[in-house]
Amino acid sequence: MADAAGAQNDNLDSAKRQQILDGAKRCFLAQGFDGASMNDIVKAAGVSKGTVYAYFPSKERLFEALIFRDRRQQAEQTVVIERVERPIAEVLYDLAMRFGTLLKSEETVAYVRLVVAVAEKFPEIGQAFYEAGPAYGNAIIASYLQSKMDDGTLRQCNASLAATQFVELVMCGIVKPKLFGAEKIAPQYELEDVVNSGIALFLGGMTKV
Repeated sequence: MADAAGAQNDNLDSAKRQQILDGAKRCFLAQGFDGASMNDIVKAAGVSKGTVYAYFPSKERLFEALIFRDRRQQAEQTVVIERVERPIAEVLYDLAMRFGTLLKSEETVAYVRLVVAVAEKFPEIGQAFYEAGPAYGNAIIASYLQSKMDDGTLRQCNASLAATQFVELVMCGIVKPKLFGAEKIAPQYELEDVVNSGIALFLGGMTKV
């Protein structure tokens, strides 16, 4: 009975924490990091100020936890290597299309802007973003590429660097115009065209001669 009660308390604790994070997310995305106050977050979350501080000692720690939660959830849903027995170009295409759709979404762009704005003052926030999203995704992609090197499909090289270069190639010209609000003046490319071109360039340099 004690174990059951403990599990129930853990579930309630987790639910309350998620409730606070959800309220904070609405505030941060609407008002920015500096604009959102702890009072705003308390109201949005529908809890007392004491409850918020019981979970998060400061706005910075709250934002860091939110960034890590949301980026990791997105990464786990997006950076998935499906049916690895398929031709490598097909696997990379599906991965890149999901990845590109996520990175150019309004929410992701808003998060990146928020993190960049505060990372110099609060580097732990930038580190949380990087660890939860880019570093996690890089590790998944690098592991897959290493398996393709090991079976002779690709030439041997630094798998982590290759994963980073793959992501840059298939996102080229897609994310930065949105991030900088320069879509009206930047060249416009379809995601599928960028992905196909990026994969061709990547495999052209990685395929064993």
